[in-house]
Amino acid sequence: MLLQNQARTEPIANSLRRWIVQAAFVLSVASGQGQEIKLEIAPPPKWVSRIAWQAQPGRIAIPSGEEMRWLLKDRQINAQSNATFVHEALQFLTPASAAKAPNIAIDFDPGCQTLTFHWARTWRGTNSLNRLALDRIVASPRPAGLGDFLFGGKKSALLILDDVRAGDVIEYAYTVKGTNPALGGRFVDSLEMQASQPVERLVTRLLWPSSRRFYIQNHGTEVKPVTSVKGNHAEYTWDLRRVPALVIEPPWPNWYTPLPWVELTEFQKWSDVNQWALPLFTNAAPLSTALTRQITEWKRLRAPEERVVAALDFVENEIQLAGNENGGSDYKLADPSAVFERRFGDAKDKNFLFISIARELKIEANPVLVNTRIGPILPQMHPSPALFDRVVAQVSLDGLTYWLDAADIYAHGPLAVRTLPNYEYGLVVRPGTTALTATPPSRVASRTTVTEYIELGLTSELSKWRIVTVAEGTDAEHLREQYAMVSHDDIASLHLSYYAKFYPGLNLIRPMIYSDNEQENRVRVEEFYRVPMWTQSQGEGFFRCRVEAANVAMAMVIPAIETRTMPLGVAYPEHQIFRAELLVRSLALVKPEDQTIENPAFYFHRQVTIRGERLLLEYEYRSLAGAVMPEAMPAYVSQLNAARDTLSYSLSSN
Repeated sequence: MLLQNQARTEPIANSLRRWIVQAAFVLSVASGQGQEIKLEIAPPPKWVSRIAWQAQPGRIAIPSGEEMRWLLKDRQINAQSNATFVHEALQFLTPASAAKAPNIAIDFDPGCQTLTFHWARTWRGTNSLNRLALDRIVASPRPAGLGDFLFGGKKSALLILDDVRAGDVIEYAYTVKGTNPALGGRFVDSLEMQASQPVERLVTRLLWPSSRRFYIQNHGTEVKPVTSVKGNHAEYTWDLRRVPALVIEPPWPNWYTPLPWVELTEFQKWSDVNQWALPLFTNAAPLSTALTRQITEWKRLRAPEERVVAALDFVENEIQLAGNENGGSDYKLADPSAVFERRFGDAKDKNFLFISIARELKIEANPVLVNTRIGPILPQMHPSPALFDRVVAQVSLDGLTYWLDAADIYAHGPLAVRTLPNYEYGLVVRPGTTALTATPPSRVASRTTVTEYIELGLTSELSKWRIVTVAEGTDAEHLREQYAMVSHDDIASLHLSYYAKFYPGLNLIRPMIYSDNEQENRVRVEEFYRVPMWTQSQGEGFFRCRVEAANVAMAMVIPAIETRTMPLGVAYPEHQIFRAELLVRSLALVKPEDQTIENPAFYFHRQVTIRGERLLLEYEYRSLAGAVMPEAMPAYVSQLNAARDTLSYSLSSN
């Protein structure tokens, strides 16, 4: 169960179709793929053990900052019948929390699961108010996000809350029944052991068939279940009392999970996960005549790499990327020939089509399962298919291995210059795989260099200002995407408005120039302005010209929370260079400078040099790690502040 803040989700809700069918006990909703979502109302299953909760007294002292409190979070799982019962009670302690009471969002997969509500009510003192009216439940697509399992099509059932007052308790219960067929009948799940609000009682009960074996792995907790055997099933219970709220300290690294949790899976080894994946990524049907004809055309290209690049470009650019709700496949990979002929598929479908083509071209190619968020810590996880949320391709060609993503439409050029996020680990799906494989960083380092050429005029004159931005590697792909999504004229207008905030009176000399060197995966943008570089503050008898290393400053963010118990997340890899070349009439008072600051998490260099009538400034920032541990924060913040203090350079003139 997720809590969604009403104010935050309302813009999304306004853009969604709301389907409400007045029926006695069933709410049917048409989903994006035309299937019906049936939300039933019925009593809880007989196997459920009822757990009571107790409201907080009306006049209890509320700890500072505490606005909501879970009185009960009860989750019961029956692995034999593939059903999960949830019973929760949430109390709003202050008028402010009641005023922004969140809607209740229940995620489930209508393609393979049913959702049955048992009750939803508001307790106001000793009075119980029924909230389980059909017109309070709406169905909506669940926004895709990082960490989603590869297969499935989850939706959300939203229970709309209103008239919530301080002291009220919202109590609800429901059961989700069914399992994802892509898992082949095997069980995987995860259990929360803490929440961002206090929990009076946090219970998880698992009923498990004694004839089946499964594995438990704790993450960030030492809690162990109480076990018992009853007939032909075992019962595992995690029962926690008065669990304090977790005080979070954003930002943290993508791989870091602040909330403790428990991993459950029937998969023992990575080889088991590979065996699960092999049939899913095997194309039993022969390729269609149309696809075979296209592959024959590519075979006529002279070099093997030319053939691979041609196929990769085709899949990236000609096959539309669609989410599951728009034609992607839910529980299995779409047939490559079908994807080719209909010209759309989701990310895994596009990559499997590319892999199928590469194999027909006699190129070794394999699917690789990766996690876009927790890749660095995958080896610490217990093996499970649920850990993977993306498929990419591994291609071996002329003794070299390339890691490619056919769903990345902004990756251009030869294979050697294409980039892939550093997922760090992946499972290569091929016969014989028994372990994760380290995925190396891209061969081409990502870097953005901003160079400003300034011809300083007199204090009463406008100065010529030319800005050249060169992006390489992943940075080039991000800039390429920006210029593909927004017109160049609109971007130029936005830049002009932005610069005018700092330089009133700025004007454009000539249109922006955009150039894309796909062979080197490099994008270059040039801008041309006349700018009043000299400014005079009130009461000052001189003029000042200031140059800011803006792109470097944006990369060097001082964290809002400096004293931490959680690691700090840092953008990595990040490489920003700023250069300025100023043509100045007099440099008599300017002195050369050279400064380097090195920290385990970043490298910074600043240099001021004089070359004739030209003043040259250079600033460089490069992140060296994606996280800063709590004990390293004092030195990190101190050195980062020292570097940031030098990012502005001033000249003065009478």
